[in-house]
Amino acid sequence: MNQTEKKKNSILKTTFQLLNEKAISAITVDEIAEKAEVSKVTIFKYYESKNKLMKTVIMKAFEHMGEDVRRLIASDLNFEETYKGITKMKFKQLERYTPQFTENLMSEYSNDPDFFDTDTMALQMQVYEELFSKGQREGKISVNLTQDDFMFILNIFVEGIKGLSAERLFDKTELITNFFINGLSK
Repeated sequence: MNQTEKKKNSILKTTFQLLNEKAISAITVDEIAEKAEVSKVTIFKYYESKNKLMKTVIMKAFEHMGEDVRRLIASDLNFEETYKGITKMKFKQLERYTPQFTENLMSEYSNDPDFFDTDTMALQMQVYEELFSKGQREGKISVNLTQDDFMFILNIFVEGIKGLSAERLFDKTELITNFFINGLSK
């Protein structure tokens, strides 16, 4: 890895750590430069502004999450195992991405509704469409359920688990997965 890549990685890693600890408004370029052991000029050379740096770090995290989910969906796992894997992965992300990071992501999105570009949103939708199709092909999702219905239920599920601790979610992964897949019937 050359010096340029080392500096960029240091800046991104430091910014990620700070986004997990503080609100974006409380993070300064001076602080990032000091902790990353680079100059402010270097930061501006690579990222032009604090806002572009924040967006880059948040988008890289978002893309990483999406890649993990896509790999699980494309795997040879059946729908139930795939869903369990996605659920476990999302719970692990709760440890990596603190509530502060999520708040930073949401504040960026609320301040800039175009924060997630159309390509990013289309990619996310494609991932869930693939999961939905896999479930229907295997008979785990009713053919009477539409993709829109699936997304609606998934959104309720995701929003509802945000207030729970990661430890409790890990302990209940099997229960949550079985409920999502089978409802209250099993």
